[in-house]
Amino acid sequence: MEFLQRHLKRNYEKELVVNENGTTNHVDCINHCLLFAFGECTQQHFSRCQECDKMLNLLKDITNQLDAIHHPKIIEYQEQLTCYLAHQTRKAYLNAQFNAILRELDDYGAIIIVDYKMRILPATSRETKSEFFGKRGWTLHTTLIFQKNKNNHENLDIQAHDHWSSDTKQDAWFTASCFEAVFLTINPKPHWIKVISDNGGHYHNSELMVIISHWYDWYGVEVRGWIFLKPGEAKTTVDSHHATVSNICFALFFFY
Repeated sequence: MEFLQRHLKRNYEKELVVNENGTTNHVDCINHCLLFAFGECTQQHFSRCQECDKMLNLLKDITNQLDAIHHPKIIEYQEQLTCYLAHQTRKAYLNAQFNAILRELDDYGAIIIVDYKMRILPATSRETKSEFFGKRGWTLHTTLIFQKNKNNHENLDIQAHDHWSSDTKQDAWFTASCFEAVFLTINPKPHWIKVISDNGGHYHNSELMVIISHWYDWYGVEVRGWIFLKPGEAKTTVDSHHATVSNICFALFFFY
């Protein structure tokens, strides 16, 4: 079980194959064919991953050794493990998409990752449930901008823009205000952008989409795409930035 746990957490993602441009091809092993996982593979598969099948074999052995009263619970555990593997597969694929998007950068474009930080409390960087649902704390919105380095195209310039608000609302209007502040101060200013965010209501809403349609007229920035991800996916860089900000806030308030 320990070897199986290590395989599911570490090795499984490494065995998935995604091309540099973000696409995936048919592979012989049915466990690692992403096209098959997405329901788009039309070719036959002639092999299976023995390590991945150990999970099903283990559950089958447990089922044979336990009374029938325990079988519904084992089926539930199997469904949960299948969902976990699906999450690992999706995460690996989306992380590859982020790298593929970065390869599309030229001298005139920028990749923007935006995310809200869960409310930061005035006295601690961690929240209890009562404090979180009590609508206390500050709102932090972070915008990470990736651009080509003008002097060395092999490197990237990364800018971080943090916007704070004592109002705990995370809506389209505060989001639009943060983007406006970025577009008015960013240097050098890109001609086109692609945005990556989660699919929360503060981004995925009709009000913000209407505002985005005017960005080219207002700021001279063309929006070539907006990728909505599930919370916590493919945003490792901005999560690390939030962790640093939270630790700094906690240290300042502790010192004060």
